[in-house]
Amino acid sequence: MCESNVYIRKNNEDELVMENVAAIQPLGDGRFILKGLLGESCEIKGTLQDINLMAHKIVFE
Repeated sequence: MCESNVYIRKNNEDELVMENVAAIQPLGDGRFILKGLLGESCEIKGTLQDINLMAHKIVFE
């Protein structure tokens, strides 16, 4: 599978926001909708810092 976990970095610590994210939709103004494999969704605000597809990890700050 090709899903990734999304984290938000605060004070140099990565905090898990959502697991098994299948799509990320930018909304503008630094906001993004994370869409899960089973249809769940979550809106976050931040700046994209790192995408590591081999580790299935996406980090916002």
